[in-house]
Amino acid sequence: MRPRLALVLGLVAALSVAGCNSDMKEVRLDLTQVARLVRAYSAMTAHPTPAPVEVAQMSADRLNDLGVMLERRGMLDRAEQHYRLAVEHKPEFARAWVNLGNVLRRQGRNDEAMTCYRRAMAEDPNLFEAVNNFADLCADTGQCVDEALTLLGPAVGKHPPEENVGRDTLGNLWLQAGRYQEAAEAFRASLALTDPLDKALRSTVLRRLAQAYRALGQEDAARSAELRAAALM
Repeated sequence: MRPRLALVLGLVAALSVAGCNSDMKEVRLDLTQVARLVRAYSAMTAHPTPAPVEVAQMSADRLNDLGVMLERRGMLDRAEQHYRLAVEHKPEFARAWVNLGNVLRRQGRNDEAMTCYRRAMAEDPNLFEAVNNFADLCADTGQCVDEALTLLGPAVGKHPPEENVGRDTLGNLWLQAGRYQEAAEAFRASLALTDPLDKALRSTVLRRLAQAYRALGQEDAARSAELRAAALM
């Protein structure tokens, strides 16, 4: 296999999680972005530490792409720097705001991440990743749960490719709100929409479904969901 083709295939896989690191969201493939990532990766490999002048001359898209590659390498501080430069160059760049929020969240800086997700939603209210990641963080922290439910509920049905992930996030919000029947329904819907080969997501949803069943007093159903989740690991 030619090196560039191998690189493209590898970046296709990377792109599927490039916009989010919660492992709870799929991203539609964008061949233009793949091409940019190939160029960005080649540049980063040749010059791992671009000179400040070179960075200053990069477009917001290029800075964001380099941030994605650095984040995928676990270089969170440098990824954050590139995302910040991207939104400084292009303040309306909603996806870069989401990516910045993701990398901040990975560092445990949840309040800053929340601010970034809010900015992304303000710049592009129709960007599903912004709404979903905001709601996912709300569910994990227990903050702004009612607001997240109001925002995510209408958005889920409008984005079929991400509906399985949106339903899972919605279920997690319902868990936080103590609405266990609604949570169970959302998790079951997520499972029905999730590819059987996506074992990581299915396992996560099943474990959450078990929580909802247990809160409803349905212990047998909870144990069954837990066993199904364990079988996927």
